[in-house]
Amino acid sequence: MQSSNQLRAALASAVVLVLIVLPGATAATSEPERVAVIDFDYSDSSGEPEDQTAEHAARLALFRQTLEAELGKETSLTTATIPCMASGCTVSTMRPDDLLEESRAAGVDFLVFGGVHKMSTLVGGGRVVVLDVADDRFVFDRVISFRGDDDEAFVRAARFSARDIARTIPRGGQAPEEHQEPRRGIR
Repeated sequence: MQSSNQLRAALASAVVLVLIVLPGATAATSEPERVAVIDFDYSDSSGEPEDQTAEHAARLALFRQTLEAELGKETSLTTATIPCMASGCTVSTMRPDDLLEESRAAGVDFLVFGGVHKMSTLVGGGRVVVLDVADDRFVFDRVISFRGDDDEAFVRAARFSARDIARTIPRGGQAPEEHQEPRRGIR
């Protein structure tokens, strides 16, 4: 009789263990969220006499590429593309409805976009926004600022933004850790 009770206790322990572990195992095997990072807009009001258009275009591309690469390192995210990215679309060069339609058709869960502004020789800033494509709702909207007008400054700003995005956006139907933006999206 005691061995029967021991068997029941062991079986009950196994069931409890499965109930505890199974939800975590299910979440770990779920598909990563698909995130697309489109080009960022750029403006320069520094008033510097030298034309730095080419350098700034390269730094802006580096910012986007770094942001995308850093987000791609997250196990719960995978990077994706949408058709307009081949022609360098930004949120200001494409109709919001078209951008949303392309994102949905490509199966993108989150769309990252924004702009960078050079205010002076040493100070830059901008805005980084993440849109939940299914709900057309902002889930992340941050103003950033950084010192420097060189590759290192743009890379640092992109890495900081990626960490903030990864920590904040909702994934797998879960609420974000902090600051979910209740505003409607790009429409």
